[in-house]
Amino acid sequence: MNAALLATLWCPDDHGDLRDDGDAATCTTCARRYPVIDGVLSFLADVELVGADRAEQQARDDEASWYDTLWPEYADRIECPAHAEQMGRPAGPVLDIGCGPGRITGHLARDLGLPTIALDYSLESLRLLVPRCAGLPVLPVHADARHLPLRDGAVTGATSGMCYEHLRAADRVLMLQETSRVLQRGASFGVTTLNYNLTFRLWKLKGNRNAKQGEHLFGANFYFVRQTPAEFRAELAEVFTVERVVGIRNFPVRSIAGLLGRIAGDRTADRFMAFMTRTGFKADRLLERTPIGRYLGFLLLARATKA
Repeated sequence: MNAALLATLWCPDDHGDLRDDGDAATCTTCARRYPVIDGVLSFLADVELVGADRAEQQARDDEASWYDTLWPEYADRIECPAHAEQMGRPAGPVLDIGCGPGRITGHLARDLGLPTIALDYSLESLRLLVPRCAGLPVLPVHADARHLPLRDGAVTGATSGMCYEHLRAADRVLMLQETSRVLQRGASFGVTTLNYNLTFRLWKLKGNRNAKQGEHLFGANFYFVRQTPAEFRAELAEVFTVERVVGIRNFPVRSIAGLLGRIAGDRTADRFMAFMTRTGFKADRLLERTPIGRYLGFLLLARATKA
């Protein structure tokens, strides 16, 4: 385990220091052992989950490999740098909450050289992250965003993509409070939520009950909510100073590519995706600077700073 990153963690039971014992991290105060499973330090291996928590964790584990293939490179060209930019210039370790298989983590650690704690609720997702981040300053941590096993003020920046919208209202408050606790004063948090954009507002008018929120995104058993910019800002402002909220991923490139494939064939669709990945994403990023993005973007991205 990365010694410097391990030092930012503590035992959730008594806040004791953690010692690297190779196959586990052991609390030097209470002697509780947190196992290392396939390169992942787990704080949840012995935790008995119940109800919705158990169902949602199982769904995430079951669909980890599928989820890893879901987002095209085009999405990474937008989301990864956009998230990193919200953190400003961190001077030390950073935290990626809900890191999944490591899309953003890899950018932070490999491209920016930032020591990164990669934290997720799904052990299977973290298993995919481990080889992807091999040799990088990354500590994969299996833990709950509502109860972070990190010391107060341990990190100089934090980010979270495609996670916040899967927490219910009370749990979103816990996540924000915990994130604020582990951030240094003045540090920033870049966080996304699903945008209740014009497309989904039209779906709602057409009678789609799941346009705003539901329990089964993509058929899996986990909750989701789409928020307006005002709703998102108001929730964040209860804990953080909100500096900006923008819309990102403003062009529905996968839908356009699918339509082109049906009309003009797969080669045309592939050329379109290649162009958007190579060059077209720049236009998408330009829309982030305009109010239009808040109505078109698939995601809302906020920069929230700890006062």
